[in-house]
Amino acid sequence: MPTDERLLPQSLTRLLAVPPSARRPPAGRGLPRALPHSQRTSAHDALESALLRGFVYGVSGLVWLVVMLFIGRHLMR
Repeated sequence: MPTDERLLPQSLTRLLAVPPSARRPPAGRGLPRALPHSQRTSAHDALESALLRGFVYGVSGLVWLVVMLFIGRHLMR
């Protein structure tokens, strides 16, 4: 298999030249800290999110079922 001999972009070349220890993000851009209790999402928001996710999964499952039924019907003919 022939290799691609094109040159790397300048930004990628600079990234590869930096040692792995220097590639870590600055301390201020790490993982977010835990939010205080007053800023956390409520149980109502979690329930609403779960119901919405279930509705979306249910509808997409029904669409797949209908598509598979049409494919099966087409193959039976």
